[in-house]
Amino acid sequence: MAQDTHAVTHVMVDIETLGTAPGSAILSIGAVAFDPFTEVLGEEAEWHISLHSCTAAGLTMDPSTLLWWLEQSDAARAATFKGRGAGNRLLFVLQEFSGWLSSVRSLYAPRIWAHGASFDPILLDAAYRAVGEKAPWDFRDLRDTRTIFDLAGISSLAEYRCANDVHHSALSDAKVQARAVGDAYRLLGLVKPEVAA
Repeated sequence: MAQDTHAVTHVMVDIETLGTAPGSAILSIGAVAFDPFTEVLGEEAEWHISLHSCTAAGLTMDPSTLLWWLEQSDAARAATFKGRGAGNRLLFVLQEFSGWLSSVRSLYAPRIWAHGASFDPILLDAAYRAVGEKAPWDFRDLRDTRTIFDLAGISSLAEYRCANDVHHSALSDAKVQARAVGDAYRLLGLVKPEVAA
């Protein structure tokens, strides 16, 4: 039986990390539920993770990524390295994130979007495995922004940033990417199916 696309929740996920390979330490996770047909953003959440808990779980840091962070804006570093103490334990954050995904789901498993389905979900999956947990999605539920942006002719996300969005803040980036997916749906003429009475 086919799923009614109007009954599916879409969630944009973004992470900030200390590496680009699976098994890299994750500093923060940002997520926002959204409706790509109406371009409306819904519930959002952000979690900051203790670097110590990442390394204790076997996740690693890449020196070139550390240097990359030094080249980013003060606002980006402040948003990611929040000064909230050391952040929360990796296991706790991943369980919270899984619970949040469950709380925003509709009748069906949410569509998990990322700006590169071969990055955010893959690194998150490795983190879940590092703490003995399973990622809260099926491979069929993953969606890649880069494909739809290419199809819609979207080459830059700059126009989707609001004044208070911080580039390389997990939650800000997730919201920017969700806005752009909604615009891509509009540009491609994708419309929400009529609900049968």
